[in-house]
Amino acid sequence: MTAEIAFTTISVFQVIRLVLERMPGFFSWATNATVSLGRIDAYLRQPQVQALESRVVSQSRESSVLGFECASLEWTVAPLPVATSSNTGGSNATAATEVSNDEETPLLDAPVSASPTTPLTRNPQEEDLVNFSLENIDVQFPLGGLSIVAGPTGSGKSSLLSALVGEMTLTKGRVLLPTANPWEIVAENPKYKDILALSDEGLAIRDVAYVAQEAWLRNATIRENILFGEPYNRERYEEVLRVCALKPDLRILVAGDESEIGERGITLSGGQKQRVALARAVYSSRRILLIDDCLSAVDAHTGKHILMECLLNKSQLMQGRTCILVTHHLSMCLPFANYLLIMHEGRVALQGTPEDLKRRGMLERIVAELESFKRVVKSGESSDTENAGAENEDGRGEIISRRIRTKAADPPPVHSLAEFSRKSASTEKNLMKHINDRKSEDEYNAERMQTIAEQRRLDPTHSIMSALEGTLTQVEEREEGHVKFEVWQTYLSACGSESFWFTSILMLILWQAVVVMQDYWIRVWVASSSSSSGAGTDSSSNSNNAVRGLTEDEAPMYWLSVYIAIGLVSIGIRVMLKYYTFSGAISASRTIHRRLLGAVIHATPRFFHATPFGRIISRFSREMLSTDETTMDMLLWWASDIVAVVSVFTIVMAVTPAFIFVAVLVVATYMSIGYYYLNASRELKRLESNSMTPLLSLFSELILGVATIRAFNTKHYYLKEAINQIKAQNRPFYMVWSALRWLTVRIDLASATVSFTCALCIIMSLDWIDPGLAGFALMYSLSFSERMMYVIRNFSDNELNMNAIERIMQYMDVAQEASLHSSTRHRPSPTWPESGSLHIKNLVVEYTPGVPVLHSISLSVAHGEKIGIMGRTGAGKSSLVMALLRSIEATKGRIVLDGVNIAKIGLEDL
Repeated sequence: MTAEIAFTTISVFQVIRLVLERMPGFFSWATNATVSLGRIDAYLRQPQVQALESRVVSQSRESSVLGFECASLEWTVAPLPVATSSNTGGSNATAATEVSNDEETPLLDAPVSASPTTPLTRNPQEEDLVNFSLENIDVQFPLGGLSIVAGPTGSGKSSLLSALVGEMTLTKGRVLLPTANPWEIVAENPKYKDILALSDEGLAIRDVAYVAQEAWLRNATIRENILFGEPYNRERYEEVLRVCALKPDLRILVAGDESEIGERGITLSGGQKQRVALARAVYSSRRILLIDDCLSAVDAHTGKHILMECLLNKSQLMQGRTCILVTHHLSMCLPFANYLLIMHEGRVALQGTPEDLKRRGMLERIVAELESFKRVVKSGESSDTENAGAENEDGRGEIISRRIRTKAADPPPVHSLAEFSRKSASTEKNLMKHINDRKSEDEYNAERMQTIAEQRRLDPTHSIMSALEGTLTQVEEREEGHVKFEVWQTYLSACGSESFWFTSILMLILWQAVVVMQDYWIRVWVASSSSSSGAGTDSSSNSNNAVRGLTEDEAPMYWLSVYIAIGLVSIGIRVMLKYYTFSGAISASRTIHRRLLGAVIHATPRFFHATPFGRIISRFSREMLSTDETTMDMLLWWASDIVAVVSVFTIVMAVTPAFIFVAVLVVATYMSIGYYYLNASRELKRLESNSMTPLLSLFSELILGVATIRAFNTKHYYLKEAINQIKAQNRPFYMVWSALRWLTVRIDLASATVSFTCALCIIMSLDWIDPGLAGFALMYSLSFSERMMYVIRNFSDNELNMNAIERIMQYMDVAQEASLHSSTRHRPSPTWPESGSLHIKNLVVEYTPGVPVLHSISLSVAHGEKIGIMGRTGAGKSSLVMALLRSIEATKGRIVLDGVNIAKIGLEDL
């Protein structure tokens, strides 16, 4: 064995080992890519919305016929999973559906299980329930005026509007709907032509605005939701606010129409969200309005105003526009309708003008039947409630009923009908006064800004003024500079105590020492062979001189056996190190996830109002993925490379002491390179992390509002926005890898200097360095380049991984709701509450600090009373109930239930 053969071979092995060490990571990435591509492929193969060309009769631009021609439509439902009886499929189905006995499923009645021999097939009755369809719909709505679609619950009214806008699949007949060439629609906006080119649409819906039954709103201001991409026209905008009765609601919001409403309109009541969605349709230039039950979530006065001022053709705003309204308020709307359509079990039961139906003697009968059906539904709900309270297996229902009968107070006095009528008339008069407020929103906003500027001594024209009030969603926080020590400490302490890290570092040093010993054994082997061959020409004594007592054939096996044994020991230590450290990583992931989940679950409602859903999802998905999979791995690689670099410096300086002078310069060079790279890559990674959450929030918004977006034919706007968000997310990602290439080039140049200096020192010391030692030192100096690059790169990756911990910690410290459990002093008795007596005194509740929604509410409720909470939309009815449950904590005042102040007890007890 010669030095040139041994160390050349070992150097090649070193390069191969560096590659093989990272092969498991490569396989993991390839597996993840395969699984991800498979999931994307499965998603792209899902059923698509039926093309407009295959279901709509193409019309000229002058024609706007609306309706159906002998049409049958059904909802497209993805097939349910079916288990096979084969061995492979059965085992997979069982593994996927069975719930482990030691896992709790508290929200499920029973664990879902599947037998390999029992197929998961649909019940025919269940099939009928899932695939609801419209059959033989033949109707043509008159243009202009109000058309009403009515019928019992579940009869297909909402499905009829969904079918018009293309959400149902046409199986027979045709849909009559105004269409246009999409290229003509985007002709005025050339920037959207590239988006339109991505699709193969030949037709697009024209002149249709859609108000869904569940209002869809974006996380933006009220004004932006109403404009919906349309240019701002002050007169039209003010008239829309008036006819939709939004003026009184805007006056109670802190920033008027510039107030952000949060995701899914979370800061607005149900009626307010419905009227903002209605205002969006009315403000648009569309001539056909499809409105799904916009009157269901508003009070009687507001509903009457919307009907008379908005839905009818009395105002200039609605002149010549067609309005199709789905409603249960048939008695209120019918006198003003031009057309009536009654649905029943997916079919048209009756249609025609009210005059024609009245002449045929069918109008009174159908109205009476619908009113009777509503009364039956209400009485059924009432009886179900009573039965639910009375029927209890353990008999507690009967005990509660007796307690109420014995303790109930005398019934409260009933106010006279005349007094109630006077109050109702006064309420309507005040409502109309606020609705017809002549002050425009621009004037109101200017006065509000002027007042804020005077209070805070700011310039009212400064750009910061728009962000002072009404901004609900704050810019996502982003740390700057080095990752704080507290972040590192959070993760390291979650992995284990000081003994855990001491043991891990000790095992790591021991492993590196064994690796160096294995390579040094080659040097001993080469030195032994060299000394033996130099002693004489008798080849039979060479190995014996090297290893006494061994024959010439046994000596190579001895050296090789020891080399292999040392390698096996290093493998064993490495496996133990991996197992030990990753057990700590699993513990850290569980601890951090538990803390994050607990903090988010117990956060105050304000946190969810102000935090987009995408930010929360990012913490639980992307950041936790980094914590689970890469943080400990990068820490271990970084520590291994540090120990390897230290060993290289030690070996080279031990062989050539003169190298110590070069080492100082080399260390300074690497520190300078690393300083620039770390500062840039750290901030780029933070930008990349922050750029992902707007994209996730946008996707969640678009999924909820896809039917409205398609009906308004604004898909190209949102596709453009999504592509811009993706570009914004890709820019820092691209720059992160560009910075890595910058690092690689400079590290290679610096490492070449190290190898050259080491070789030069060895050449200058040939008089006293043997070939084995020279090869040993030179071999390690050649691996220095890659090791040093990974020291800097892995440290950067560790900081990037700590950025994930940093972002998780931001949500660990959010404001929390009150304690779940009562203190010993304030814990209520086990039988509390024994009485339903409730006393509220001077209750003030605020969603936003300084902006109360309940103003000094005081009332007393006796045990056994049934109380109805009434008021117009946005009056605070739901807020009062949430205050009773302490979903919103009272700012002032108190609520006393059966003698106990609910603010002093734990939430679970309450």
